[in-house]
Formats: sequence, structure tokens, C-alpha cells
Amino acid sequence: SPMAAFGAWYMGRATSRGASDIADAYAKAGGTASETLSELRTVAALGLEHSQQEKYSASLEAARLAGVIKNTKVGFANGFLFASGNIMMAAGFLFGGFSIARELEDTTKTYPFFPGGEITVNCASGAYLEGGPPDGWTKCTFNGGDLLIAMFTLELGSQGLGLVEPAVTAFTKARKVCYEILKLTDRIPDIDCFSEAGLAPANVKGDITFDNVHFAYPSRPDQMVAQGYNLTIAAGQTVALVGA
Repeated sequence: SPMAAFGAWYMGRATSRGASDIADAYAKAGGTASETLSELRTVAALGLEHSQQEKYSASLEAARLAGVIKNTKVGFANGFLFASGNIMMAAGFLFGGFSIARELEDTTKTYPFFPGGEITVNCASGAYLEGGPPDGWTKCTFNGGDLLIAMFTLELGSQGLGLVEPAVTAFTKARKVCYEILKLTDRIPDIDCFSEAGLAPANVKGDITFDNVHFAYPSRPDQMVAQGYNLTIAAGQTVALVGA
């Protein structure tokens, strides 16, 4: 049925897009949380706790909205699938009922029956005569039983399509994760670190110099961390910077 096919297509589309949007939002929120916790001292020193909290909450809100939109669309698709089954049954019973009635009317004929007698039968009633159907009688192309079987098959099939949503969601999530992993593993860097082509200096020499550096964290502007800090590291020199 075109209606059931459209409902199944719309459900698959809504499920895949919704799952992808939710996964992206949760991944962004997880990245924010991981980044904040791993660099907690730096976040606290820079006074970014509230900013990171708002960033994390915004990602969770995006995930919530994506879930609401996805469930709304999936609910509409489920309702459309179940409704399409009922609509198909109603249309099928109307069409089948009129077709059976028309065939019964068109096949109603009077046949000679027993010596000197006649009987009027149609394509259905002739099969139930005790002496068998009369000569020239033909069976109906389909009957009420065939119609019921066909309609209930369509009904169960259309309703069964509505049960594929959990499987489609799981498949979409797995596909999204695999895509990200394969994109990472198949990535070809613009710079080939193993290439020996191009110009390469025979000798590199450089010094690192800090000259009169003043610095304070935004969260504690009155406490200077560096006041006129000076440091010179000569090329080839190994220096360890240790601080609390």
C-alpha cells in the first residue's frame, strides 16, 4: 500500500535523523564535560565555571529538543501506519463487498435441474447444492473468506511496520558511530610526516626568551603570578619549569 510505504519511509527518515541529532548533541555535551573535568584547575583559575556550565546545559537542551522532535515525528509515523491499516481495511471491505455483490448478481442464472425442473443459483450458492452444481455453473473468483484473509494480512503487516522503530534507532546509532570511526581511520593528513620530500634545514638553532612578563588570572587579578618574569633558554639547553 502506498500509505503504509510512505509511513514506513517517514518513520525511518525521522528515526535516523533524530538519532543522529541526539548523538551529536550528547557527544558535544560529553566533550564539554570531559574537557572541563580534565582541566578543572585551569577552568577555576580563569573563572569559567559558569561559562562551561552554560555550554554543557545548552548541549543537553539541544539533545532534549532533538528527542522531542524525533519522538513527535515517530509518533506521527506510527499513528499513520496504524491508521493506514484501518483505512485500507475499510476501503478493501467496501470495494470487496461491492465486487462480490456485483459478481453474485451477474452470475445469478436459472439452470435446468432434475427432469422438468429449474433452479436459480449464483456463483456461490451453486456449490452447496446436494446433487452438485448444475452444468455450466462457474465458481466465484473470490469470496468473503478470501477478502477477510487479504484485509487482515494488510492490517497486521501495516501494524508490524510500526514495531521496527527500536531496531531502526539502534541501527542508526551504530551507523553513526561507525561513520565517525571510519572517517577518523581513513583520514589522509595534508602533511605527510613520513615524507622526505621538500627542503629541510641542515641545522636548527634558536633561543627562547621571556622578557619582563607580568601575568595574573582573571579570577584573581589582585594576585600577580608573574611580576617582571625573565627567562632565557639557550638552544640545546634542557630546562624544567616547576610550579604549584
